[in-house]
Amino acid sequence: RISPHDPSVLYHCANVVLKSTDEGLTWTEISPDLTRDDESKQIYAGEPITRDNTGVEVFGTIFAFEESPQRAGLLWAGSDDGLVHLSEDGGASWRNVTPKGMPEWGTVNAIELSAHDAGRAFVAVHRYRLGDPRPYIFRTDDAGASWRLLTDGANGIPADHFVRVVREDPERRGLLYAGTEFGMYVSVDDGASWQPLQLNLPV
Repeated sequence: RISPHDPSVLYHCANVVLKSTDEGLTWTEISPDLTRDDESKQIYAGEPITRDNTGVEVFGTIFAFEESPQRAGLLWAGSDDGLVHLSEDGGASWRNVTPKGMPEWGTVNAIELSAHDAGRAFVAVHRYRLGDPRPYIFRTDDAGASWRLLTDGANGIPADHFVRVVREDPERRGLLYAGTEFGMYVSVDDGASWQPLQLNLPV
């Protein structure tokens, strides 16, 4: 990610967050390990006969990362093993703000930071690789102190349409768009309900 406040500042993620202030010439770790660091989930699948080297079942990576466009140094990180962390001081300190309803080993596929409030954010989580196709979108309005699940399988997004991404309209607060594996959805009431927005788009 390129910082929205300084184009010479770059962020790159592994199991830690790395920062460059010289357009990528040098890098500094600015976080501890922000994953579960479960070594049993860091080995290739398929043994003992043939190893699967695609890495699709290897966990322990920061999968989504964003810096607030409103506040420099307000950093959000989501891992592929179900954790969300926040730093309000440019990475000097981090706190775990994982939603209480986060499914175990869910992958934080996307973080959306609201254009309307620096403490407002959304995370899109999927868990289909573990046999769970349910949609998971969480919203916080208080910088991760509390979260609300915006998808229950009955309020518009079907229970088997797992979510890849969520976005909030930059002009209209509460107008949300969700991209699932099987189509697009829109909410005009801040995630209380969803309706299809597929129109003539391919599935």
